[in-house]
Amino acid sequence: MTMNVREPLPQHLDPPGAASLLANLGFIACSDLPDRPGPAYLLVAFRPEPTLRHYDPELVSYWVTVAGRGAQRALTRETELPVDTEFTWGLIRIVDRLKVSNEYLTFGGHLAAASIQDTTIAVFTSPTPLLRRGGHSQGWDHGAESVGAFFARLQVAVDYTPGFETRLADAGPLARYAAFLNDVVGRFRTSNALRSGHPDLWTLFDTEERRLRRDHPIEWERGGELLAAAEVNLP
Repeated sequence: MTMNVREPLPQHLDPPGAASLLANLGFIACSDLPDRPGPAYLLVAFRPEPTLRHYDPELVSYWVTVAGRGAQRALTRETELPVDTEFTWGLIRIVDRLKVSNEYLTFGGHLAAASIQDTTIAVFTSPTPLLRRGGHSQGWDHGAESVGAFFARLQVAVDYTPGFETRLADAGPLARYAAFLNDVVGRFRTSNALRSGHPDLWTLFDTEERRLRRDHPIEWERGGELLAAAEVNLP
């Protein structure tokens, strides 16, 4: 069994605190949308042996920044612990012993992992949404398709705009999220078809834009600058 949580978790979760929540679960996801402004969490337990009672993770892959460029990393029971690092934007994938996966989209955050009573507990924390992207045990979070499409378009800018990958890496999760909202809200505002066809998404994105403008004005401005730097190569 797995769980996607809508109720608020504690504001600061570490591996010992997450261990009790994962006592009977393989992982817990708390996306932070659509009803609260973060933080978002993904909690994962790697046990010595599969329980066969629920989804039993054996690997989590994620992205970090190395010398201004993205590099994929994997966390397993063999990973040297503790882990205390920043992860960056992109895909997080949980894989079990049968190579079945559950996937998430993230704008970045912090990863802490430690051994708690013979179980490796990993805590991914983000100040921005960390959205389900389907898989064995879950569906898609509201807005995940839009984020995935934006990431695919960002990759074009990474590939063709000199220096953009480093700038994107240095920006931080909130500025990257602000770039996404700048882009998607602009698309909705100029399209009656989008607003009428997806009213829930329009309300969600509009609300998030207003929140970031109010609560994180510096990151909002940086996000607009990021988008402007990328748009020369964005379709």
